[in-house]
Amino acid sequence: MCYNRQAIPPPVPNRPSDMSNKGPPPLPPRGDVQPPVCSSEDPFKSGVSKVVGESLHMSKFPENLTHTYMNDDDLFQSPIISNLKAPPSVFKSIQHPVPMPNIVDQSAGPLETNKFYTNMLLEDNTQPIWTHPYSLWFSRDPEFFGLAVNHTLASQRVFDTDTNPPRFYFNPTNIKSFVFKAREFASASDIRLEFQDIKHMSVQMVMSLSNSQFIVCPLVQGMGFVTAIYHNLGFELRSAVGFRSLERVSINERNVKYNIQLEDNRIWPLYLTSPDYSFPQDFQVSLINNNTIISSHKIDGLVCQLSGDSVPDIDRAAGCYPVHCDLLGQISNEHLTNYRFNYTVAGHSLSGTTLMYALPHHKAAFTPEMQGRETDSTLDSTVKGVMTGYLTNSFDMQVQVPQELGFEPVALYLNKKANYSHETLSRIQEAAVQEIQSSDPQQESNIDSMYFSGKILAKYAWILYVTHYILHDENLTKELLTKLTVAMERFISNQQVLPLNYDLTWKGIISSGSSSQDFGNSYYNDHHFHYSYHVITAAIISLVDHDLNGDTDNSWLRKNRDWVECLIRDYSGADSDDPYFPQFRSFDWFNGHSWAKGLFPSGDGKDEESTSEDVNSCYAIKLWGLVTKNSKLVGISNLQLGIMRNVFQSYFLYESNNTIEPKEFIGNKVSGILFENKIDHATYFGMEPQYIHMIHAIPITSASSWVRSPNFVKEEWEEKMQQIIDQVNDGWKGIIMLNMALFDPKFSYGFFSQPNFNRSFLDNGQSLTWSLAYSGAFS
Repeated sequence: MCYNRQAIPPPVPNRPSDMSNKGPPPLPPRGDVQPPVCSSEDPFKSGVSKVVGESLHMSKFPENLTHTYMNDDDLFQSPIISNLKAPPSVFKSIQHPVPMPNIVDQSAGPLETNKFYTNMLLEDNTQPIWTHPYSLWFSRDPEFFGLAVNHTLASQRVFDTDTNPPRFYFNPTNIKSFVFKAREFASASDIRLEFQDIKHMSVQMVMSLSNSQFIVCPLVQGMGFVTAIYHNLGFELRSAVGFRSLERVSINERNVKYNIQLEDNRIWPLYLTSPDYSFPQDFQVSLINNNTIISSHKIDGLVCQLSGDSVPDIDRAAGCYPVHCDLLGQISNEHLTNYRFNYTVAGHSLSGTTLMYALPHHKAAFTPEMQGRETDSTLDSTVKGVMTGYLTNSFDMQVQVPQELGFEPVALYLNKKANYSHETLSRIQEAAVQEIQSSDPQQESNIDSMYFSGKILAKYAWILYVTHYILHDENLTKELLTKLTVAMERFISNQQVLPLNYDLTWKGIISSGSSSQDFGNSYYNDHHFHYSYHVITAAIISLVDHDLNGDTDNSWLRKNRDWVECLIRDYSGADSDDPYFPQFRSFDWFNGHSWAKGLFPSGDGKDEESTSEDVNSCYAIKLWGLVTKNSKLVGISNLQLGIMRNVFQSYFLYESNNTIEPKEFIGNKVSGILFENKIDHATYFGMEPQYIHMIHAIPITSASSWVRSPNFVKEEWEEKMQQIIDQVNDGWKGIIMLNMALFDPKFSYGFFSQPNFNRSFLDNGQSLTWSLAYSGAFS
């Protein structure tokens, strides 16, 4: 994202397809529940179709968890938005310039654009993806072609040595520790690369020689094994690192285990499982040279699995693998929500489970039952600490949620609700009169950016909230409501400078601008940032209009609901059966936050640089859910916000006691841009400290107080912001000072309430009215 106070944002720089590992990486733009047994059916032993069958075992919530729920309904059970009709006709239908990838089922539903595997769907399919703890990519190297696999250790990280604390750290990429291929593949051109069963937490990669000869590789976030299932092809494993030794460790009725030592001294177990548990008597796997391992026999349906660790517990999961993951969620009580990653698994194992690795925020949220499934295995993730292995077919978690968060000003960490003095109300009134009477939201929002126009519209929406619910000034409210509804009509009728289109290829609402306009919106960058401002504006208009005019057939909400919910369905549609939009385009449930990057390949994967606008995107959906009385939308957004708080405080916003990120890096206090493979304490639009820090604060609303703790804000102020505040003389100053309301509201209010306040200190999405109303509520 890029922020300045000009109406027209600068063009987005190119996103390079690869990141150098030399020097600073360049920046692109912007209890005791017995786990279920694995399926007895092999979904990949399906001949020509290569399509997963319907006979896979899917576990349910354990009985001793369900009895505590107030609500028996699963939050993710459709329908969530009841009217999943086609996008409004105001959106012109177009085909996207980025073509659809090779998909086994060409009639598959909407395609995900911002997921962990999207890199692999783009261009020549060779950019890496991260399932965590592994990275994988399709290698076209003439000597080492096929599915390449690697795992990096914390000791391999590269830190900036020019600054203290280091500006960045990253993990080496494209180390071909292993490459899955078949003996029959003579070159990369022999392989037809296809994808199937594309979901928001998984995908299956298929490397085919013919319709009956293929390798299927299920790619699921957190998978403990890298699994390849060979059909009518001879197993071959290559390594650019080099094989030092191959040792057969055991053979039993289920599988054969080998230990492979690489030239880098790491030992990886290799497990081979026959579909009928019957290996030929003379079956063996041989090391034929320093770079190549082959099997003596072809076995149709041979399951081949690599693990980055070798603790004994892992043996008990060999032969079982996840295929995809379903989300389940139920409200435990008004402050807690339980949720589950329910892995559909296939194959057989001694434990009846597969092996899954959890990130630190998962482990912190695990229910007590998960403790019995923990192993001694730990593997480093790239940028999110140490992962822990579990013998399980599900992750069962519980988080605290911000049930009390709504429209009204609250300071959740400070446990304060609004309480205004007469003097404070007088100052707010004065600011509101001035800002409304001098405003023209229609003209101000008439720009070629959904992002900047959305910020401007939301600014006036929060002023509208203040005039109606805090000042109780009906005249001011009606005056601004009229102006704001007129301004919104331009967007609802799609008459803005860059109208929106409906993309028939990937299926989504995109800008009609080029890939370099509006931060790459037309390539699915930043949709959750952009559209959430319009959703918040719509929620506040609906709320105020209902209070003033009642619930009539002509109400603003009834007339415009489909348009608003179309934006929500685009960036965060929760319905799995929506034929027009993918499920959860932006939000990554495994990582616990959204990814801003869309259809741009990147050597370091997806990224995000604004945690606060990520929060804003879910907060917008909660507000819309409250207005429309959609309890499922409210419940899902509450759950997302609950997860985000733990995630952001672990990986993005660093208090001094953070033990997850490298100790030498937490002195930066904020991540800057967090990629899947690196963290760069920077922004896409400049290196000034106020940019890097406050991009994680804007916009300041009640939702900010859920994520940004007073202690964090205090540390950030004392260590970073206090020393530069006198040199900041633009809109970033207002953001810094309103951020202080989360820690010291009296200090913040004193800044905004000073006589002859300098309005050049306000960001173009920030009003003096809201700044006074929020800071003054608790001072």
